[in-house]
Amino acid sequence: MQLAIAGRNASVDAVNTLLNGGTIEIRTGAPGAIDSAPIGTVLATLSINATAFGAASAGSATANAIVDVTAAAAGTAGHYVAKDSGGNAERNGTAGTSGTDMILNNTAFGVGDDVSIVSWTYTQGIS
Repeated sequence: MQLAIAGRNASVDAVNTLLNGGTIEIRTGAPGAIDSAPIGTVLATLSINATAFGAASAGSATANAIVDVTAAAAGTAGHYVAKDSGGNAERNGTAGTSGTDMILNNTAFGVGDDVSIVSWTYTQGIS
């Protein structure tokens, strides 16, 4: 099965809409199963804008700017959990400074350190 660009864009936009007005938890360790309780220590919680992502193009969309926060706990970031405005986990993935699903300004955080999402893109593959 293959999905045309128009369908991929519609899928990306629909999934991203679930995150409007939600939150992102930056957590330690590897991501667990999305339908299980999140694992790892929450290092920081960031608020997602009322419009979480820009419109999809070529099956991909980039998150709109997310305001930086300070770390509430110390540890090494390894993943994120994105929640809808009702607190339900909708997406998780790896987080780091390169080669991960979400790019952060750093991975080693102490209490009070700045936590910034440098880039976050969601892509729907062709199949």
